[in-house]
Amino acid sequence: MKPVPRIALPAASALALLAALPALAADPSPLDEVVVTANRRAEALRDVAASVSTVDRERFEAQATRFIGEELRGLPGLVLRTNDQGTYSDITLRGVPNRIHNDTLAVLLDGVPFVTGDDEVDLEQLPFGAVGRVDVVRGPMSALYGRGAIAGTINYLTRDVGDSREGAVEATIGSHGWRRLGALVQTPTVEGGALLLSGEVQEGDGWRDRTGREERNVFAKHRLGLGEWGRLNLSASWVDTEQRLAGELPVNARGEPIPLPRGREGNWNEDDAGFYKRMLTATAVLDADLAPGLTGTTRLHARQGKTSALQGFFNPFDPAAGTVTFTGFRVDADTDTLFAEQQFDWTLGDLRLLAGVSAEQVRAVHRETWIGEFDFGPLFYAQQRDIRTGQHINRDQWISDRLLDGHGRARNYAAYAQGDYTLGAVTLSAGARFDRFSRRVFYGPSATGFGPEPVATIQDTDQRVSPKASASWKLSDSLTAYAAYGEGFSPAFGPLWSFRGRDTGLDPETARNYEAGLKGDALDGKLAFTLTGYVLKREDLLQLLPVGGTARTINAGRQRSRGIEASATADLGILAEGLSAEATYGLTDAVWTRNAFLEPDTGRPFDFTGKDVPGVPRHAGRLTVTQVLEPWGLTVQAWADLSGDYAYDSANSVRAGGHALVNAAVTWAPVERLEFTLTARNLFDRKVNTVVGNNDGPLAYFPQPPREVFLTARLSF
Repeated sequence: MKPVPRIALPAASALALLAALPALAADPSPLDEVVVTANRRAEALRDVAASVSTVDRERFEAQATRFIGEELRGLPGLVLRTNDQGTYSDITLRGVPNRIHNDTLAVLLDGVPFVTGDDEVDLEQLPFGAVGRVDVVRGPMSALYGRGAIAGTINYLTRDVGDSREGAVEATIGSHGWRRLGALVQTPTVEGGALLLSGEVQEGDGWRDRTGREERNVFAKHRLGLGEWGRLNLSASWVDTEQRLAGELPVNARGEPIPLPRGREGNWNEDDAGFYKRMLTATAVLDADLAPGLTGTTRLHARQGKTSALQGFFNPFDPAAGTVTFTGFRVDADTDTLFAEQQFDWTLGDLRLLAGVSAEQVRAVHRETWIGEFDFGPLFYAQQRDIRTGQHINRDQWISDRLLDGHGRARNYAAYAQGDYTLGAVTLSAGARFDRFSRRVFYGPSATGFGPEPVATIQDTDQRVSPKASASWKLSDSLTAYAAYGEGFSPAFGPLWSFRGRDTGLDPETARNYEAGLKGDALDGKLAFTLTGYVLKREDLLQLLPVGGTARTINAGRQRSRGIEASATADLGILAEGLSAEATYGLTDAVWTRNAFLEPDTGRPFDFTGKDVPGVPRHAGRLTVTQVLEPWGLTVQAWADLSGDYAYDSANSVRAGGHALVNAAVTWAPVERLEFTLTARNLFDRKVNTVVGNNDGPLAYFPQPPREVFLTARLSF
């Protein structure tokens, strides 16, 4: 039996303390907050038969959240891995790892899928400046949202538009040259209409060498009331981001950092490594009241993305060689997406029916260029730097080859339905979704150091039915129990670069999830809590086995996750007026139940069956304490992010990396409409590293940020 890590004790103690408080006067419960994402219609959190968290903009702005993904840190059952600040935010839900980049969860923008041509989610392409709230639903959701929703669904909801005429200006300065200026204006327009405009400029030097950032973003949303007939929302956003990146640093066989010049701040990647992204989106949502009890929702969406990524791939480090090696790589991508959906919601007494159809097309052009030394052996477009000088030592041997010229078109057609029936205190729900998905890729002329690749057209089509069912029981006005079953799937098409060798006999990757939970409040609303237990099983996993500059794809492997997700909030006014606390905790037991294969390039056998999924801590959580001092216009908040140890590599040869990061923020409103917020992240300047591995053990680490301090001033008018 494994000992319980120390991280579990503070979380358990906090929950016990919250439950022990005496009753006070009733207040609104957080469980009365209305969410749409979990069932595609508005319901209070307490009535949703799913494990759901919400984060609003007011909360994550006070915590100096600068980059998308950071707002999710601390949610139960969710692991956020940030390789470089502002780039490559990887999310793991319920212990389900990514194959490449966020390809095991669904991410939405106002209910619209936000997927790249690689069937992945590039979070940094979303217009984060436009976001007003984020909903996170844990567990497979393909019965409602289709492909990719294996581990869960994250819905980024744009800011709401009010009726008043108002505005605000914000300015932030902070560590490592961080500067941000933003403005927002809201004004009535025609009768029943109002317009919201926002924009911001960001600049920063980055805390590691050559990791500066520049971003410009603009968002517009117009809400128009159509009288008794319905409501129309029109929104558009534009984002232009340049984010330089550093990449990995080497570790030894124990996962310990190998000292190099410039230490954790050093950058051994390509000279111009970074991401350059331009994204334009436009969305129309019409809510129509068609008849008593019958509403229709129409969604139309279009977006265009132009991105370039220059990022070397870290090579295993050999101290005797005296060099750090990255594989030189650049990809330029143009992506155009069209989406349309029609949904109907009909209430007939105790019966509620929901049904809809959708169509989506993603056109993507990806061109990959690899640059470096190629020797038909271990040097695969290698760019080597001398560890003493940091200078490239093999530049005269570099060659440049176009390894990919892919023109892809993916289409997805879907129909879904769900019915809910309430019988007294019990609500039964069942539904299903049919998805038919296809991809066609034309591969233009390309070549590697081994020779030219032939022009080819590869296509595949498949389909999937995903069911769901749940039952909830109102044990009392303040306590609800539920049980739910859901399935998720991925088309298993993989990235465009891996699709050339597509085996059309591959099956979609599938997941089945069983969960049960309690949601309630007590002490006259002073305490609110949620508790969920789950088992999630995946099979027919898509495995990408590297072969030179491409990959062979197979269905192989199974994975099982099981765990507990808990959260609690408490008004501690009995101890001090204006005092409150929040605790979250996730227990995640994620293992490979079958994971054996032969490494293609070497023929070496590997068997990781029974091993923990790397990168997933068994215990994690957050504890937040907030003190409002109303007479002085002050709000003081402190929060600690807690993470247990995790396996560095698939063989579980090293398990470490547990940490606790303490953060704090103070907001002061000296006069009406003016406030200042001082935020310190990683208050005690802990040196935390995210270690990654390969089949042979620990490979490298991504150093996480040191202590950072930010000051924000906000003037409302």
